[in-house]
Amino acid sequence: MVAPDDGGDMNDRRFAVLGAAALLLLAGCAGPGERPQGPPTEPAAAITTPPGKDTLPCTRAAAVKPGRSATAAATAEPADDSPLPRPSDEYRDEAYRGEMMQRQMRANRMFLDRHELPKSAVPGAVRCALAAEDALKPLAETRKFDQAAVTRALAAHGLPHATVRKPATHDVGYGDGFTIAAWTGQACVLGWISRANGYQVEYGSQTADGGCLPAAD
Repeated sequence: MVAPDDGGDMNDRRFAVLGAAALLLLAGCAGPGERPQGPPTEPAAAITTPPGKDTLPCTRAAAVKPGRSATAAATAEPADDSPLPRPSDEYRDEAYRGEMMQRQMRANRMFLDRHELPKSAVPGAVRCALAAEDALKPLAETRKFDQAAVTRALAAHGLPHATVRKPATHDVGYGDGFTIAAWTGQACVLGWISRANGYQVEYGSQTADGGCLPAAD
């Protein structure tokens, strides 16, 4: 007896399997311009900068005595970005060349700019600036100008871990003394002590480059 030909049934089953697989693939793919379906995603959390907080002990010093004040560091004026008309002969126009030079020099020093402090930072900054003055005054009077003595005096007046270094190129100060700096948590305390020029302290923001002092040489 000849067995019945079941080739047609086999082909039908193969087509059915292929068709089912194709439907599954189509169901899992997004159409043109559509986003694939999937579990909903949570929106990205907003990144916020926490408010500053005073951390140095000197920020918690007694209230400033009447009649005494600290010096604020100078803040930068906005850069002049107004159009500068070019003269017909820019190489001979001294006024034009002078203005271009001034603008270039200003741009080269913008990394040193300081800005206005937030009001919350000022009381602590003033206290610490006055504390630094109290630390440097007896050193200047007794002619103690070594780095270790300056560091100890600042720490004793609530400014631990202060930077005390020989003045770098862009630092305030004199070569016969030291530049000082400390971060209150919200503001910088800056100054210098010198054999020939005494001492000076002021407070202000970080530089535009970041940090209380520019990078050392």
